[in-house]
Amino acid sequence: MTTQETSRPRRGLFVAGLLLTLLTGASLRLRRRVRQRTAQLSRSEQRLAITLDSLDTYISEYRAIQACNHRLANFSPVTGLPNRGRLVAELEQAIARLCRPDRHDRHAWRARYGALLLIDLDRFKLVNDLHSHEEGDRLLQQVADGLEQALPESGFLAHMGSDEFALLIHNLDLPLEEAAHRVEKIAEKLLAVVSSIASLDDAPSTPSTSASIGVTLFGRGLIDAASVLQQVDMAIAQAKAAGGNTLRFFTEEIHLKVMTRVRMEQKLQQAIEPDELVLHYQPQVSADGRYLGVEALLRWQHPQRGMIPPADFIPLAEQTRLILPIGHWVLHSACRLLASWRGSSRGGLRVAVNVSAVQFHEPGFIEQVKALLDETGAPAERLTLEVTESLLMEDPERVRVALGELRKLGIRLALDDFGTGYSSLNYLKRLPLDELKVDRSFVMGVPDDASDTAIVATTLTLAASLGMEVVAEGVEKTSQLDWLASHGCQTFQGYHFGRPVPLEELPLAEG
Repeated sequence: MTTQETSRPRRGLFVAGLLLTLLTGASLRLRRRVRQRTAQLSRSEQRLAITLDSLDTYISEYRAIQACNHRLANFSPVTGLPNRGRLVAELEQAIARLCRPDRHDRHAWRARYGALLLIDLDRFKLVNDLHSHEEGDRLLQQVADGLEQALPESGFLAHMGSDEFALLIHNLDLPLEEAAHRVEKIAEKLLAVVSSIASLDDAPSTPSTSASIGVTLFGRGLIDAASVLQQVDMAIAQAKAAGGNTLRFFTEEIHLKVMTRVRMEQKLQQAIEPDELVLHYQPQVSADGRYLGVEALLRWQHPQRGMIPPADFIPLAEQTRLILPIGHWVLHSACRLLASWRGSSRGGLRVAVNVSAVQFHEPGFIEQVKALLDETGAPAERLTLEVTESLLMEDPERVRVALGELRKLGIRLALDDFGTGYSSLNYLKRLPLDELKVDRSFVMGVPDDASDTAIVATTLTLAASLGMEVVAEGVEKTSQLDWLASHGCQTFQGYHFGRPVPLEELPLAEG
C-alpha cells in the first residue's frame, strides 16, 4: 500500500473528528446560549411575577385606602354608625320619596310622614372631665349598641358626632296625631334604653346616664333637610331647658319662642353700640345707714320695650357669649368710677361688679382686669368682684388658683347668692373670699320664718368663723334690719336703703 493510500483513511478520520469537534463545540455553544436565554427568560418571568405581585399589593392597598376613606367619610370612627353626612343624604331621600307619589298606589296621596329624632346625652362632658376620653368613647359605644337594638324596622340610626345621635323614621302612613303618638312611644323607649345603661364599671362616681330627645315630624310640602334639622335642634333645646331626661316635639310655639330669642339676641348685639345698656347703682350700707359702697347693676334701656331687667337678657348674653364685651364694658365703667372718686370724699367707697362664669373662664381674664386697673388708675382694694356658687363647682382647683391671682392684685372677692347653690363648705374654707352675700330669698323670711332664720343665723356664724364679712341682700323692713344687725351682720343692701338708680341720682353722687 502506498503512502498516499494509507493517508486517505487517516485524513478522513481527521476530517470526521474535526467535524465532530466543530459540531460538538457548536452544540455546546448552542446549549450555553439556550441556557443563557432560558436564564434570561426565567429572570424576566421572575421580574414579571414580582411586578404582578407588587401590582396586586398596590391594588389591595388602594382598595383598602378607598374602603378606609369611605368609612371615614360615611361612618363614625367611635361607634361605627353612619355619620351626619349619611344621615343628611338619607333625610333628603326620605323627603323626596314623600313628595313623589307612587303611580301604582291608589292611596298615593294619603297622609304620609317622616320623623327625625335627635338624641343628646345629658352631662356627658362629666365623663370625659372626671375620667378620660377613652371611657367616654366606651359609653358612646354602649349607647349606640342599646339604641340599635331598640330600632324600629324603618329606622335609620346615625352618630352625629360627640354625644349626639339621630334616628330617622320614614313611611309613617298614618294621620298626623297617630304618627306623633307612635313616634312618642319610640322616643320613650329610647330614653328608657339610655337610662338603663349602667354607670361605668370602674367609675361609680359618674352620674347615671340619661338623654334629651328632640322630635320633629315632616310630610310633603315646602320643606328641606336643613329645615328639618333646624326644627329638631329647636326641639332638643327645649328638652335640655326642661332639665333633660325628657323629650320635646317641635311645634309652632317652640318656633315662635326660638325666633323671639333670635331677634332678642340680634337686638342685644345692636344695643352694645348705641349705649342702650346702662348701669344703675344700689347702695351698700352699715347698720347705722352709713354708705360703704355700691353694687353696679346692668340694665337694658330698650327703645321700644323700655327698661328690660337683667333676668330677661343676662342668660341670653351668657349663652351667646355677648357677655364678654358687655362684662368688659361693665368692669371698665366700674374702674373709671373708682378712679374718679379717688382723692374725694367718696374715695373710701367700694364698687361691686358681678362676674359671669363665662367671663371668668375666658383665657386672659385676670390679665384683662389688671390692664383695666392700670389703664384707669382705679384702686384695686376698692373693687369687689362677685362670683356665684355655680362657678365654684366648675373645675374647683382652677377657680381657687384664679381667685388667688385676683386677690394678689388687691381686689376684694365676694360669693354672691350664698345658700342657693351647692358649694362644699369644706372647699369654701380654702377660697380667698372676703364676703358672703346672703340671697334675698332667705332674708325675706327673717325673722318670721323659722327655716330662713336658721339658715341666715348659720351663715352669719360660718362667716364669722372664716373671717368673712356678710352682706345681706333684699333688706326691705326695719324688722329684718334689726334682727340681722343683732346677729352680727354688718353690711346691708335692699329697698330699705334705696333702689338701684343711675349714678347721678345717688345721694353720694354729689358732695
